[in-house]
Amino acid sequence: MPARFCAYPTDSAAVVRVLSDEQNYRIGRSSDCEIRLDHRSISRMHAEINGQGQSWRVHDTGSKNGISIDGRLTQRADLTKSTWFMIGDVYCSFDPMDAAETAAQLVNSETRRSTSKALSSRLLPNLGIGTLIPQTLAMVLQLSGLERGFVLYAPEGEPLRVRATLGLRVDDLADKHFAGSAAAVDRALESREHVVCCDTNDSPWLGARPSVRLGGIRSLLCIPLALSGRSIGVLYADSRLPGPPITELDIELVENVTRQAAVAIEAARLEDRIVDALRSAERMGVQAPIWNELNPASR
Repeated sequence: MPARFCAYPTDSAAVVRVLSDEQNYRIGRSSDCEIRLDHRSISRMHAEINGQGQSWRVHDTGSKNGISIDGRLTQRADLTKSTWFMIGDVYCSFDPMDAAETAAQLVNSETRRSTSKALSSRLLPNLGIGTLIPQTLAMVLQLSGLERGFVLYAPEGEPLRVRATLGLRVDDLADKHFAGSAAAVDRALESREHVVCCDTNDSPWLGARPSVRLGGIRSLLCIPLALSGRSIGVLYADSRLPGPPITELDIELVENVTRQAAVAIEAARLEDRIVDALRSAERMGVQAPIWNELNPASR
């Protein structure tokens, strides 16, 4: 009997896996684990979950913080129906699936990957920065299911500027109620890594901020626009309504788009600089040399 396993680490994307029957899955912080949960309460090799015909079993493998079901620590438990439990301090859910549900989930994942690839292919330098940046924001909102966002961008050596917004006004970003979200943007810029909060009420560094509570933000995502190891900007998106968590697949799809966008934006910027330089030269009366006049073979 296949099943769906979901884990919801604080300040991280949800981990979703379709589990195959009669297989063993190690759960922990180690990169050797089939299900890796990078959370401070999780041991390197924390637990195992394995199929046993028409049922599944989860058991502790000598972890520090254990497994609990219904608030009680346990060494092992049989999973025969939809169940919520905790591995360390991470909430997890288990849901049995039939063959049709399993196939539908796999098809949906591949369809979403194809959509992300198709959207990325539309981000071309000849569109120009003024089109590329708002187009990238719209694509990210579509892929992530979040409702509003903005993009900061600047060429190297220049201050970051708000280049696009959707569902937000520039004035909203200066409001004191937005200060908590600004902290997430700063964190993404400093770390050059994505910042995810699936429910800011559970985020120790963000959820306690009055600005976040007053703003009603339930989940947010910040993705750096990075190129050759340096940040050229950041894309922010959030949602004020409860909804599906941001998953690892969501991050994969969004980062596919933002990587292509960063390359296209930089190429468009360089093209603009070349065009500006040529126009400046023409205004100064400097003509670009003609090849036939330089080529020795043509003399």
